[in-house]
Amino acid sequence: MKKVNIFLLFATMVVAALLCACTHETEDPKKLTDVDGNTYDTVRIGTQTWMSQDLKVKHFPNGAALRTFEPNLREPAYLDYGGKILYNALAAQYGESLGNGHVQGLCPDGWHLPSRDEWQQLTDYVAEHPSLWEFSGSVSHAMESQQWSSSAEAAQFNMSGFSALPTGYLISFPRHTELFTYEEQVEQRWVQRGSAYYWSSDHNEDYPRPVTPDESPWSPPQWGWLGNDSIEVQSYVLLLNTDQESPEISSLPDVHYCAVRCVKN
Repeated sequence: MKKVNIFLLFATMVVAALLCACTHETEDPKKLTDVDGNTYDTVRIGTQTWMSQDLKVKHFPNGAALRTFEPNLREPAYLDYGGKILYNALAAQYGESLGNGHVQGLCPDGWHLPSRDEWQQLTDYVAEHPSLWEFSGSVSHAMESQQWSSSAEAAQFNMSGFSALPTGYLISFPRHTELFTYEEQVEQRWVQRGSAYYWSSDHNEDYPRPVTPDESPWSPPQWGWLGNDSIEVQSYVLLLNTDQESPEISSLPDVHYCAVRCVKN
């Protein structure tokens, strides 16, 4: 009988243990499929399982068609422009609570729109694991696709596997819309294209706020130039910006259009 090389056996066990302790892993190769037949890769990050591509469905989970973009539309709708699919919050947050605080929204069965806390859990996990971001230099880079930037450093992006792309968001308030064609309207309103904005299921309770006779509707710092629309109902979003070290939780009016990612129930 051949003698067992104890050192070789120990080294093999160590390598196997390290592989099992990896911080994120690709899910089963059987991809997630939505009601329109679109398929998505998924990734496990910490204890959460995420879609690693933006949602692109154009129908509700029950098969009914979503409306398409119109300025200031107060109904669930999507925007398809140049291959980018964005949704207003009314569409992203569609439906009733699943009973555990989760809202399915437009996500496939078994998945739901992330809450503000779930977005925070994701970013905290990446921040607490330097192996995911130490080579790229920031938590944001660890969540951004390598296609986000053309720089040589981009090869170190996306160590988390989240694969975010900079879709920006679309302002939906009416503003001289009669002067533009549909494409020109969208072009005029597409902002923050170097960032990614993802809806959450939670509303920002600071909005709407009352405007008293003593308070000018033009005064709010973020949306004052939009007049009375500055008190529009807002929901929380995850904001990823390549120039910021870490993602942040912000909020946008529900009538604006942002990207959607789903997390597994």
